[in-house]
Amino acid sequence: MRQLAPALQQSQGRSLPWSGATLINCFAERSEGDKAATFAVMAVPGLVLFKDAAAAPVRGLHRMVNALYAVIGSQLYGVASNGDLTAYGTIGGTGPVRMADNGTQLAIQGGPLGQTGYVLDTGTLYTQPTNLPPVSDVTYMDGYFIWTVYNSDQFVISALLDGLTYDPLDVATVEGDPDNVIGVVNSHRELGFFGTGTLEIWYDSGNADFPFERSGNAFIERGCIDRDSMVKMDNSVFFVGDDRVVYRLDGYTPVRVSTHPIEFRLASASWYRGFTYSLEGHKTYIINTDVGSFGYDVATGLWHERKSFGKDNYRVGCSVTVYGRTILGDSYTGKLYTPSLDEYTENGELIPLEIGLPTIAGNRERQTLYAFEVYCETGVGNPDVPDPQMVMTYSKDGGRTYSNEMWRSMGRVGEYLTRAIWRPNVEFRQSP
Repeated sequence: MRQLAPALQQSQGRSLPWSGATLINCFAERSEGDKAATFAVMAVPGLVLFKDAAAAPVRGLHRMVNALYAVIGSQLYGVASNGDLTAYGTIGGTGPVRMADNGTQLAIQGGPLGQTGYVLDTGTLYTQPTNLPPVSDVTYMDGYFIWTVYNSDQFVISALLDGLTYDPLDVATVEGDPDNVIGVVNSHRELGFFGTGTLEIWYDSGNADFPFERSGNAFIERGCIDRDSMVKMDNSVFFVGDDRVVYRLDGYTPVRVSTHPIEFRLASASWYRGFTYSLEGHKTYIINTDVGSFGYDVATGLWHERKSFGKDNYRVGCSVTVYGRTILGDSYTGKLYTPSLDEYTENGELIPLEIGLPTIAGNRERQTLYAFEVYCETGVGNPDVPDPQMVMTYSKDGGRTYSNEMWRSMGRVGEYLTRAIWRPNVEFRQSP
């Protein structure tokens, strides 16, 4: 019998018998050369409550200088380091918002139809400043707010260091291709205008009449399917392309980082919302969809799946680093969290962890699985769960049906020599 392959990443695809591993709420960490094994599977971080702000979804988080701002439900809040809230006004709509700042003013794109621009200035929230057209995204660069114009291939800029003032003539067209611009990202002091079918790069030329110009031949024939999938991470930009493939920009070249199994899952999604966080060297790009949530670990280049208890996807939808910590926002409630690898629940809710091993290939010869042992850290019980358990099931038909559940203890507190061994004594036959 061929040796059981390790579960390194989420690789279950269209064909169950040919699929690889399943990693739900866990990820692989590779050895750095002095470990007993070449990798270990780690649980994703739990969620520790930072603030229960409101009974409404967190739509966006942003740090301006050293302060946190959050759009929760229909309200814009300032959030102090101790969690105290200051309400600044109403942000229309229910969907995700985009935010940018110039150090003193905060610009927000949102609204009932996702076309409204807001500017917070010295504690006052202004809605749709004069001469600002309906907008679809916002970013900041070199003293200017840059807004993409809704349902068009144009963008407008603010006056220098003044997000409340707009000249009707300060408009430009991203005209390398007639597709609409759906979003903009400032990366390495270059503006990337993402269209439905193309990506165009602009830079600050310093021209007195209009400071931004197209960057030579930096025109990329690859679009973005959803503005909210665009995330800056690890000195690059990650996004879901118009072909539903996840890309990372390498200079001006989109490099595919998703796998066929991940693309199989993403193909049926109707929306995509990305965010990123870093924890103990694992920089992770999370892409939430209505058909599931998936994480890409830059440290290993491997994928895993996220799923909150009782839900089809991960409850977290946005993140920001502020006050010396990472703050995560709940897409279902108004709760704010901090992630912790020492917490084993999502603010008290169970985290379902599942590892599905790749198919054992027996070369069409009858095999017998006499025993199966999981090598894991044991003796980790705690007052809340004094005798933690794990469960195993197996399939003899390529993953279509599974056996009854078989439970084993992971060891009570201090029982470090506990071994999790199953003896199913089951015969099977599987193709290579």
